[in-house]
Amino acid sequence: MAGPERRSQRRERVDYPVRIRSGEEEFDGSVDNLGANGALIVTSHLEAALDVGAAVSLEIDMGNGPVSVDGEVLRIEQEFAEGDVRLAFAVRFSRPIDLP
Repeated sequence: MAGPERRSQRRERVDYPVRIRSGEEEFDGSVDNLGANGALIVTSHLEAALDVGAAVSLEIDMGNGPVSVDGEVLRIEQEFAEGDVRLAFAVRFSRPIDLP
């Protein structure tokens, strides 16, 4: 049974490329779902040194030019998809972004 919705804004399923920066680390991933105030990011970069509360900078390519936004990691999970292990992490943005 799913718990109550914790998001203040609705999120849409998407598949946008994203560049993630955290400290000195930089790696690629994709946006799995996106809202004005946050996103779920997935990456095959399992060595990412991310912790809950970590500051991240994202550059999301939504097809009409990249959008840069800073945020905070809210939760981190490993998931299995199509025979692959991926790292998934939820990010709350420091400011709302405009959606396409």
